[in-house]
Amino acid sequence: MAFLAGIGGLKAASGQWRLEAWLGDAWSAPSTVAISQANQPDLQVHTTWSTKPFAPAWIYAGRIARWNGNAAWAFEYMHHKVYMDDPTPEVAYFRVTNGVNFFLAERLWRRSGWEFGVGAGATLSVPVSSVRGLTYDNANGLFHSQYEWSGAGLQLNIARRLRLVPYAYGSLAVKVTAAELHLRIRDGHAVTPNLALHVQYGVSLGK
Repeated sequence: MAFLAGIGGLKAASGQWRLEAWLGDAWSAPSTVAISQANQPDLQVHTTWSTKPFAPAWIYAGRIARWNGNAAWAFEYMHHKVYMDDPTPEVAYFRVTNGVNFFLAERLWRRSGWEFGVGAGATLSVPVSSVRGLTYDNANGLFHSQYEWSGAGLQLNIARRLRLVPYAYGSLAVKVTAAELHLRIRDGHAVTPNLALHVQYGVSLGK
């Protein structure tokens, strides 16, 4: 019995792996887009943002975590999108739809059935715009992809899980992200903060 208890203790000490995936929606706070373009005066465009969570690309997130007791270290990827609601004569359209991609290292805690977390990491974005008739829709990003470095991001999250079958749970998560996005346009760049509230639902596999 003591031997079996020792094995159980070693398993607990080694931690438990968990995989999670979510779909959902997000709401971004209004913000100002500061635009600098070669041989043109700078622009300041105040706008609200839409998300369009299922068209054309979905909003989603995934996480892998290793729990030890009531705390875990995790890595999360979150795909977020923003569409400018208020075009101007100078800015015909402006969007990041493939999208604002968060790559986050996270610390998680579990208390009374609730799970809380904080994360930080890089953002990679795929901006598309038309500014003063100049279109930018073919980004040249990392490793010859369309994903361009756009800055750093932070996340706070809270989640609750409901057991479906052994080792499989439904998960409802509420997350807040904050980032300052540095985005390319044709012959220039744009900078805008993004503060967003995310509501996500999905599946959680593991203890």
